[in-house]
Amino acid sequence: MPVGACSWTAFPLSWSFSGTVNSQEEMGDVTMKDRTETLQTQLSAISFEDEDFLEKLLQVGQLFRPFSEGIDEFIQERGYAGDPGDLGDKVSFIRSAFERAGMIPPREIREWFEGQPVKRGTAFQICFAFGLDGTETDAFFRQVYSKERSFDCHQLKEAVYYFCLNNGLSWADALEIQSQLPLIGNPLKREVYTGSIVAELNGLGSKEELILYLKENLDKFSDSNVTAYATIVRLWNLSAGPGGLLMRERENLPSILDDSVTGKKARLRSGRGGMKPWDAYLAIFQLDKKEVKALHAERSIRPILKKLHADAQDSFPDRQGIDRILRREHVSYERVRKWLVLLTFYTFWAQKALASRSYQGTEEDANRCLANMNSHLLDCGYPELYVGNPYDWIFFFADKSDEPLYTFRMIWNELLAKKLEEHA
Repeated sequence: MPVGACSWTAFPLSWSFSGTVNSQEEMGDVTMKDRTETLQTQLSAISFEDEDFLEKLLQVGQLFRPFSEGIDEFIQERGYAGDPGDLGDKVSFIRSAFERAGMIPPREIREWFEGQPVKRGTAFQICFAFGLDGTETDAFFRQVYSKERSFDCHQLKEAVYYFCLNNGLSWADALEIQSQLPLIGNPLKREVYTGSIVAELNGLGSKEELILYLKENLDKFSDSNVTAYATIVRLWNLSAGPGGLLMRERENLPSILDDSVTGKKARLRSGRGGMKPWDAYLAIFQLDKKEVKALHAERSIRPILKKLHADAQDSFPDRQGIDRILRREHVSYERVRKWLVLLTFYTFWAQKALASRSYQGTEEDANRCLANMNSHLLDCGYPELYVGNPYDWIFFFADKSDEPLYTFRMIWNELLAKKLEEHA
């Protein structure tokens, strides 16, 4: 049976709520083999009550290996014997692999070694170019790409990739198969488990069988853009619409922005149509509008994100992104996914807090939140949360804490305070 990342077994859904804090030296000296395990350990090793809480969180960013380092090691394993410091020679080696596979080399290969983010589709092309099988592709995503799991077999295109890479077929074969299929599926209202799709794909023996199977089972594959946009709009309205979670939360629960001396509650405004997007955006993070304005960033919190890992900063949820999604305008795959993760996390814990009149959460609540987030992602055709993704890691960390939504918000308030200190 082919082995691929569709099995979703890289991390458990439940997390230990105890652990010891690793020293900076221990965090910095991590091999590729135990990198993911160490990232999981840090979820319990760092406590919000630690005096150097923010510094320890930022140190975790050192554990996420940059793609430039991973691709260096990858091409050496694949036969590159040139000077590791010769960028031109490395680019030529990769271009040659693409050409031998009958593929057009990407224009931006040089930029891969200079920190430019690599798109998910490009990562699959690299696997085809170097003739990887399903197991090797899974390893490439975990150890080199290291932002997401590999095959998401809820997506038609990636189901084709899964079959081709597990059966020794080429990139040209994958394109030929895709050319005979509709661009999108029409997802069922009932849940279709990834494992059942994988089992059915594993039982096919030829391109012809695959094409017939996919045509007959289009309803198992989702149109991620349409479904994701609709989900984000629904969750946004639940949060920021008239009488939404953000207003109810501010009226009924304590806020980081409340006056700690007088106890006076911080104000939050909402009109007939709900909250203004910028006000709602800041309220999700519970960031002070005047303090954010002092960053001189034109309604953006980007300056406080600069200490985060580059992959966490990339396509981070912003006002412009939600404005465009609400208008049904095109935004990037990563931008949509990150908004989906943020809103799913917020709405789960806000509803829980309002129901219990407390921000406290249990381990069972945390597991339900992760399951809920993964369900939303899968329903929309996106990969599940992955602890090796710097953005996702933040949500894993907050989710396992005693007060998940409060902990999540304190991260951004601490980053804002640090940035304002630098400006003072």
